[in-house]
Amino acid sequence: MQRDKIQENNIEAEKKLSRRGELIYYTGALFFISGIILLILGTISIMFFQIHYESDSQVVLNIVSFFGSGLIILSLGINLMIKQGKKGYAALLIGIIFSAFSIILFLLNYQKNWYYPTISYVLISYIAGLMTLMGNAFGSITLWLIRSNSPQATAKAKKITREYSDEEIERDIENAVKKSLELAADELQFDLINTKPLKVGNAAFGSETIIKVKDDIKETYSLEQTRNPGEREIWGGTGVDKTSNLLANALMEKPKIKRSRFKEFFSRHKNF
Repeated sequence: MQRDKIQENNIEAEKKLSRRGELIYYTGALFFISGIILLILGTISIMFFQIHYESDSQVVLNIVSFFGSGLIILSLGINLMIKQGKKGYAALLIGIIFSAFSIILFLLNYQKNWYYPTISYVLISYIAGLMTLMGNAFGSITLWLIRSNSPQATAKAKKITREYSDEEIERDIENAVKKSLELAADELQFDLINTKPLKVGNAAFGSETIIKVKDDIKETYSLEQTRNPGEREIWGGTGVDKTSNLLANALMEKPKIKRSRFKEFFSRHKNF
């Protein structure tokens, strides 16, 4: 019973967190892949345009945008794929604000107002946002590892495993088998459309009376009268049994008695 309660609690907890957790996980994976793609595009652009000090400002703007936004989006994806607490989500929000502020400030001031202290503001905001995101991801992973390997967690897991006994497991198996048999019996359906009507014999409606039929064996009766002409007996069950035995004895072959040569010679001369 306790095992069933634990399983029900786990199922309810998974149902509460499954939709939100799966949505955040897949969103984080999408952000992570998008960040990698932007970094690859920035690297290809550097090699293709051969960026140097005198390169076109628009090309430099595009490449820096690829790298800057790619790193931020990649870090955001990592944070979304990790289980976060309240403080973790607060740090994630702060990192997003700093990163978005630095990227927007760079896009607005690169060509016209790209000078100090604007450059310092952009760099400080970007580094602060990126470090906040990466630090939050690292801290969340470290905290999760510490909690999972804590003595309380291991003792709780051992306590749960010790509560299961062989009798409980056998009882659960028997209950599962009974439920499956009941469900299978309920699902049984017989097709009685093409069946023929049932014919009931006369024995089902009888009054359980016994009918006796007298045997008529004329040959046996004649043989009995021939062997014993003066004896009369009421013909019935006893007479039939006795007559059957007499018939069997009459038809049975008698064994031959061996005689010696001396007796045979004596009997022959005696007859003469």
